Amino acid sequence: MVEVLEESELLRRNVICIKKQFLSTTCVKKIHWQSNLLHELYSSSSNRSMLVQKLLLENTVNHPLVKKFPPKLSYQLAFLKDIITKLERHGQEVLEALYIVYCSLLSGPTIDSSCHYRHFVIDHSVTITIRESSKLISQGTTGLCSWQAALTLADWCLCNCELLRNRRILELGSGTGLTGLCVSLHCKPSSYWFSDCHPAVLSMLQSNIMLNVTGQNKHVLGDSHEDNSVVTHTCSGDENVSLACDGHEWTELCDRSQILLWKMCNNAEIGVLNLPWEIIPTSDFVTWLSPEVILAADLVYDLSLFPVLSQAFSHLLHKRSCVLFLACTVRNEETLDAFIQLLRTMNLEATEENLSPPSVLYYSTDVPGKLYRVSAIR
Repeated sequence: MVEVLEESELLRRNVICIKKQFLSTTCVKKIHWQSNLLHELYSSSSNRSMLVQKLLLENTVNHPLVKKFPPKLSYQLAFLKDIITKLERHGQEVLEALYIVYCSLLSGPTIDSSCHYRHFVIDHSVTITIRESSKLISQGTTGLCSWQAALTLADWCLCNCELLRNRRILELGSGTGLTGLCVSLHCKPSSYWFSDCHPAVLSMLQSNIMLNVTGQNKHVLGDSHEDNSVVTHTCSGDENVSLACDGHEWTELCDRSQILLWKMCNNAEIGVLNLPWEIIPTSDFVTWLSPEVILAADLVYDLSLFPVLSQAFSHLLHKRSCVLFLACTVRNEETLDAFIQLLRTMNLEATEENLSPPSVLYYSTDVPGKLYRVSAIR
């Protein structure tokens, strides 16, 4: 009896492993299949193989989250085809439901393919759902999809929550919001301010935040504040802004930043700023915010942006006691080195952190990534 229970638990864990990779749309060819799961899938016992196939189908393409917030159709088809091909190559009987679902997706109605969803399972109570563009470049920006550096930073944060707990955090270039949502919903910061500057990115960012913190994806435990806990406001110049949030009011000089959203979730203050890097040195709101930790991912890619980005880093780190964590995908070693050298000329020290293999999230490491702890030299 004990042995049977252990086998069932092992099967459950292995199926969950495939589920996590599928939901986050890990490249089908790079999905890691445990050898004992494949052994079960190719079992000489037809009943056992059928059970495994049924479990895989229920936890992937037929999962309720996938039905409501679907990944790319092409991805779902590729995943099903891969399983069917595996079974056929081993002379295994294929569950009829696999064929039915595959054909249904293949011949089903045309759906909007401009955007799709990815789901990142953090633990049994937290799953982050991200809506993103199906194109790497859309509406003149690359910020509408989640890049490797954001996944690297999010995974590192999830493994180092103690550095972020009860901290005031500002993120630069938040994009679709993956890193910030992982930190906000799991690491218990005192406040987390997302920021970006492209209108389409800011719109998708707010949509993803509301999708997760209000529990619309049915897998995130968010709060249920009244409507006035979410504030939409734009401002310019020296306008005084009064934000009403859960019965409280606080007035601060907004400067040229735009406060697009404010919400309390899991006892953490969450906000979204329209924050171009060039206004950071003159932003009274950033001064008031006084972040203790700054997070940034995949910002070092364009030499023409280095002066304004480095000036923003310098202002944030020299004006207050805080630390910045910068995640980079190393597409061009010379470009990255040039930025690190530029930081040194501004009395900023960038120390490379040790990066462990992906621990909580699944993502490709084909292109090397680096994480830097940047601080002011005093």
